[in-house]
Amino acid sequence: MALLLGSGHASPALRPQLPDAQARLHTRAALLADWQPAAAAPLAKLPAHFSVAADGSGSHRSLQAALDAIPSRSAAFAAAAPSRYFIRIAPGSYFENICIHDKPPLTIYGAGGEPGAVRLVAGRFSAQPREPGSASPCFPASSAARHGTAGSASVAVFSDEVTLRQLSIVNSAMDGVRAGQGYPPEVGEGGGAQAVALMTRGDRIELDRVQLWGHQDTFYASRRRASEGEVEGDGPSRVWVHDSLIAGDVDFIFGDARLLLERCTVLSRAGRRTPGEGGIVLAPSTAAKEPIGFLVQDSRFLAEPGLAPGSVWLGRAWDQGVAKGEWRASPSAPNGLAVVRESRIGAHIHARREGVWGPSTARRPHQTEGEAANRLFEHRNQDLP
Repeated sequence: MALLLGSGHASPALRPQLPDAQARLHTRAALLADWQPAAAAPLAKLPAHFSVAADGSGSHRSLQAALDAIPSRSAAFAAAAPSRYFIRIAPGSYFENICIHDKPPLTIYGAGGEPGAVRLVAGRFSAQPREPGSASPCFPASSAARHGTAGSASVAVFSDEVTLRQLSIVNSAMDGVRAGQGYPPEVGEGGGAQAVALMTRGDRIELDRVQLWGHQDTFYASRRRASEGEVEGDGPSRVWVHDSLIAGDVDFIFGDARLLLERCTVLSRAGRRTPGEGGIVLAPSTAAKEPIGFLVQDSRFLAEPGLAPGSVWLGRAWDQGVAKGEWRASPSAPNGLAVVRESRIGAHIHARREGVWGPSTARRPHQTEGEAANRLFEHRNQDLP
């Protein structure tokens, strides 16, 4: 795949930067806090309590069947089960919606030598009518007629201490649009096309050499809430993604979890939207009272051919649940927080003064001062022409 690259040079001095003193508050150590992930063992040395192979040579033909064989978190601890379960997936494409819900510590890894060798693929989208039998523990049956954004997820990780290694997760719902086949009925660039590849709602979730492919809303990093009976008090919901690729076009990395991207490739895709319409990369919805949100460091922001220079916003605040023009400052109000630091940013990203960040979803203009100030910052990035 051809990508837009160039030789690095310093980011324009006029672009607002996070001062060094504040940047010290947005680091890997600050985001992960007391979670200190152990060094990853080579995949060849990992055990496999279950193995998945479409040809029947493993213990299960589907990943969901293997997951269903693992007891719930409480049952596993009561029965003195393994401290961590391991599932190995043989090379191939697996077409299924996956729900990982209330499981003990778990590692799922692809055995194909590179992330593209194992593909977990599904194709639901927000405006799609719910199919009979589509309920799962992650998205139980409800009166909703359509899947909605969250319910479109190809893979949902609603559990703590889950690691995904060396595999790809794909939401293929809008691939036909990209191929020139047009949108499904009642769907367009104005709405309904949200299609999540991976949704997380848990703490200490790690992605190592994983590829996430979608278009709008590829990766949804969501925070658990006590009001939903998921935790005693709102948990930190920390997600660490490293040495991975995330591809999409609009708001394709979004949510209110604490999310760390390290040594990642963030790829803006072309071909789905009207020519001339770029997209938006980050869309955090961090609560105003939270001091840490999204952190992207030592990563690359690249684009597929076909995206014009300056046509993509680096990000905008997702004012989750707030109607246009209705945002008001309060400790519980969404005021997305994102810091992009020591990274390389391609020419597809807006670069004019204060233009790198777009207005919020509630239409707050991007501003750095006042009670409606957006918490979206850069620190020591480099531009790729």
